[in-house]
Amino acid sequence: MRVTNSMMISNLKRDLTINMRNLEKYQNLLATGKRIAKPSDDPVGIINTLRYSTTIMEAEEYLGKISEAKNFLNTTDSALNNVTDILQRANELTIQGMNGTNSQASREAIAAEIRQLGEQIGVIANTTYGSKHIFAGTNVTEPPFDGAQWKGNDQVMNLEIGAGVIVPVNSTLGKVFFNTDPADPGIFQLLNNVATHLESGDQAALNQDLGLIQTRLDDVNKERAIVGAKVNRLELQENRLESTRINYTELLSKNQDADMAEVIMDLKMQENVYRSSLAAGARIIMPNLADFLR
Repeated sequence: MRVTNSMMISNLKRDLTINMRNLEKYQNLLATGKRIAKPSDDPVGIINTLRYSTTIMEAEEYLGKISEAKNFLNTTDSALNNVTDILQRANELTIQGMNGTNSQASREAIAAEIRQLGEQIGVIANTTYGSKHIFAGTNVTEPPFDGAQWKGNDQVMNLEIGAGVIVPVNSTLGKVFFNTDPADPGIFQLLNNVATHLESGDQAALNQDLGLIQTRLDDVNKERAIVGAKVNRLELQENRLESTRINYTELLSKNQDADMAEVIMDLKMQENVYRSSLAAGARIIMPNLADFLR
């Protein structure tokens, strides 16, 4: 077969195109830092990339939920701490008011402070985190206490913090705050009862009120312990998800990121190949008569 200049030029053009494509490939790798730009680059690698990315996104979504839940629970614990302080103050005032040397005016002054504590309990019962009322059960959009009745419910508000991992995040204390049962009054009714008994000087009723105050204080402290346990559970899950996110981010990087040192070496090599092909092409296209006449 006779080799003609036309054949040599066609082969040169084809080889130059191939070399330019290879050069473009390494330039793109250097620019993006990713060795997988499309599924055809590495079919198995793209599947791993999707799997790792999905796991990372799921971990980040759960971490966001856990952060919100921790803030919700911390707000709850802060509110319960305020309730504890109020009950302890009510306990001190009740003991003080039971002193037989107090005048009627002194007992009435103590009763007035007790009623103020009761009003503050109503404010705490309507505590919100963002737009959510933390003690309203699942009816978080409406204040649970309107001063005369309890509108919240005692339903548990669950949160998914992992695949199939459900934890309750709210405190159901409706009957602790507000309960009209005389034998087991809520804090709001109890403090009003204490004030009334102080004003009337009913020592027997005040002795009973002291026991009820301690019972309500135990209820609140028990709930604070439960809230603390929930926060600890969330932190354990948060640490696990953080480790998962870090590990899968590392796997994702190893799977799809290019080795920049290797890419630079390959790019320089391909540049030399391209220049060499241009130089070879210059020898194939021989000078013609017009070149000699210049």
